[in-house]
Amino acid sequence: MAKRNYLQIHKTSRAALIKRLLMTAGIALGLVFLWSLIVGEMGVVKYYRMSAHARVLRSEIERMKTDNARLSREVEALRTDPAYIERMARDKIGLARPGEVVYYYGDSSK
Repeated sequence: MAKRNYLQIHKTSRAALIKRLLMTAGIALGLVFLWSLIVGEMGVVKYYRMSAHARVLRSEIERMKTDNARLSREVEALRTDPAYIERMARDKIGLARPGEVVYYYGDSSK
């Protein structure tokens, strides 16, 4: 019968155990890194949410710029154009010239 070298068997099983532990730790660390990359505070999901929010804000800025330009034109017309002032006075507050008769019609939606 052959003599077994228990010391050699112990070294190889210990090396295999260390190798398994290192592989498990590496895989666990990789999974944590992957989870952080996808769902973390600055992950891919948050990036797409922030990108969509930025698009909404850009469109709102453009809408406000056009509204601001329209209001600026209206202010300038109110400062300089007498016909525009008269039209606004007639439409908004219902003023009329002396001798004119103003007819009000009921709201058609009622």
